[in-house]
Amino acid sequence: MNHTMIAQFIRKLAIVFIICFSSMGVHAQSVSFALKTSPNINFNFNTIQKYTTGITIMNACELNIDVTGTQWDLYVGSTTTAAGFWDVVSTYSLTGAPPPISILELQFRNGSNTSQISGFFSLQDILTPNYIIGSLVAPDAAIACPNIGTNQAGDYLTTPNCYKFNVDLRITPGLSYQSGLYSLRIDYILVQDL
Repeated sequence: MNHTMIAQFIRKLAIVFIICFSSMGVHAQSVSFALKTSPNINFNFNTIQKYTTGITIMNACELNIDVTGTQWDLYVGSTTTAAGFWDVVSTYSLTGAPPPISILELQFRNGSNTSQISGFFSLQDILTPNYIIGSLVAPDAAIACPNIGTNQAGDYLTTPNCYKFNVDLRITPGLSYQSGLYSLRIDYILVQDL
């Protein structure tokens, strides 16, 4: 590659994540969690190496779960203006395709490996979310801590190995997407398994 081509590919790409969460409570039964990190995470792609090998942020956020008297589900998805694609803040060129949300990969980890998905997986739209605990069909079978899919009542203070999740994020965009500034909202949803 000559210097002109490299200069064309090296464009600063800052991706801002707006991480939000939802919780739901019901009288004697309740589900809630706290996001114990900054809700905004930035990825800056300013070298060819970062575009081709990607950027991984370990422990990008921590989800502390507290559930009383009920089973629960935890799922994640993205909410964007154009389903399946990052929201465009501004573009730096006219070439390339808009980036799909699937270039963002997540990994949920805790001390007992209770996540139903091991390793990194691609983010999907909130209409077809990834279930970390539980499923779309309810009620799910009760699974006690520390087994995979733990969904019984408990909290991160007394049993952090099952109810405290670290979330890692990874993006490897390659060089085919339109350079620019993009944002993406990630929804972490914790609900009663009714």
